[in-house]
Amino acid sequence: MVCVKKKSKKGVRVIFPLLIIGVIAIIILLAAPFVASGQVEAVPVSFYFEQNIINHQHYADSCNISVMTLNMGHGRGTGINQLLQSRRRITSNADKIAEVIIREGVQVTGLQEVDGPGFWNGGLDLIEHLAEYSGYPHGIWTKNVETPALSYGTALLASLAYSHAESYTFKARPIVLPKGFTTGIFRVSKESDKHICIVSVHLAPVLGIMRQKQVETLISTLKEMDYPIIIMGDFNCGWKKGSALKYLADQMNLKTWQPESDVMGTHSSGHRRLDWILISEDLDFLSYEVINDRLSDHQAVKAVIRCGIE
Repeated sequence: MVCVKKKSKKGVRVIFPLLIIGVIAIIILLAAPFVASGQVEAVPVSFYFEQNIINHQHYADSCNISVMTLNMGHGRGTGINQLLQSRRRITSNADKIAEVIIREGVQVTGLQEVDGPGFWNGGLDLIEHLAEYSGYPHGIWTKNVETPALSYGTALLASLAYSHAESYTFKARPIVLPKGFTTGIFRVSKESDKHICIVSVHLAPVLGIMRQKQVETLISTLKEMDYPIIIMGDFNCGWKKGSALKYLADQMNLKTWQPESDVMGTHSSGHRRLDWILISEDLDFLSYEVINDRLSDHQAVKAVIRCGIE
């Protein structure tokens, strides 16, 4: 006779309610930022950090500046979701991003979906980890989402010294967690005392009307800026009539590299080009490329830009 051991229903009765409670708790924590939704507007929230790196040069050798943008997807790499990644795996993914930053030798890197300590990364401070690993002495980070369990947003890591920095969060709306942008005024040349404004931005992934309102806020915030400007980040849309990206470029007299190209996709879902670098008319692209490394569900975009500053 073969005895078949029956599965205990007691364990199931205990585990199932705990799972339900856990799911409800996560939903509440994630929902906290947009419980009170309102009109989209920029709300200053700032957090800066500096590293004292001996013998570091804080200005460019020439009138050219190299920049890169990447939505790092909370450090999940090519995984489906950061909740399914261990702290060790997220740390390894962040190290790969830092290695690419070092390899490409860019002076300013714009990041989106970059985290501080949170429940889904095991308390790892990604922005601090990246800054230390990559050796950038200057950084500006905006907590576009901040709850008891989460903190993440946009950032600028730089080898160039900044003279001024501002952080903004678009007020939340239902369905979508807050996005925002980080701005820095960087001194490009010590001799000429010339500066340039660089922005890392992340727009809403759904609802074109929301992106449009966010871009209008971005324009109203930056339009009085009396510097050449570089705006880079995850715009979550392409270059087409009526898109928030095209509207931003038209209203601020910005340009990009080969906007009609269909071979510069930046998202893992296909050939969609969601990540862009825009520059003002008084600047010029010397090079522009999509980095092949698979660092998240987005690919990094790098450009070398002539600032016209002698």
